[in-house]
Amino acid sequence: MDVKILKLSDDYLEARLEGCSEALVNAIRRAILEEVPTLAVHEVFIFENSSPMFDEVLSNRLGLIPLRTPPGKYLPMDSPECLGSSEKCFTTLSIDVSAGDSPLTVYSKHLVCRDEDVYPVYGNIPITKLPPGGKLRLEALARLGRGKMHAKWQPASLATYSFTDSPDAFVFRLESTGSLPSIEVFRQALDILRDKFKTLLDSLTLPEVEEKRGGEEGVDFGEEGGR
Repeated sequence: MDVKILKLSDDYLEARLEGCSEALVNAIRRAILEEVPTLAVHEVFIFENSSPMFDEVLSNRLGLIPLRTPPGKYLPMDSPECLGSSEKCFTTLSIDVSAGDSPLTVYSKHLVCRDEDVYPVYGNIPITKLPPGGKLRLEALARLGRGKMHAKWQPASLATYSFTDSPDAFVFRLESTGSLPSIEVFRQALDILRDKFKTLLDSLTLPEVEEKRGGEEGVDFGEEGGR
C-alpha cells in the first residue's frame, strides 16, 4: 500500500491510499476509532462541590475533555502491568477553585495535571458553574484507554474515506480530537494493524503462508509524508 499525504496539520490529515482494498482501508478506520489509545479522566474523587451539577454528571463531563497524550509514556489500562498501581498506568489531575462575590464558570483550563506533558487540549471547555462563595475541589485519575472501551478514548472525531476513479485507490480523511497529532494517530493505527496481521500469520502453519511470510514490508508514505 502506498500513502500520499495530500493535506496535513496537527488536527487534520488527508491522504490518498493506493494499492489496497476497501476492506483494508475500513480496517484502518476501525483501528483509529477502536484501538489507538489516548488518555482520559476515568476516576474522580470529589471532596467539595457547591455547583448545581450532580457529582456523577460532573465526573462524566470531565471524562469527555480531550487530554494531550504523550506517545509511549503511559501503559494502556488493559495491560497486564496495570493490574496493580504502577505509576506508568495513570496520571493525576486536580481542580481547586472558589467563587468570590460573583458566580464563577469552571473551565477545562482549571484542570491542573501532575505531568506537565498532559493537559486539556482546549482550555475553554465549560465544566460547571459555581454560585457566589461556592467551591469545587476534586482529584481525578487519567488512564490510557481505547475507543472500544468507551468513546471518550477515541483519538479522532472524524475517520472516513471516499472512493476514487481507481478501484484500488481511496482518499482517507482524519480529524484528531487533539489528544494526539493526526499523523501520529494514523501511524499508530497502521502499526496496530501490522502487529495484528503478524500475530495472525504466526498462528497459521499452512505451507502457502510459510512461503509468503518472508520479511515485513513497511508502508510508503511518499515524499511528503515519508518516515
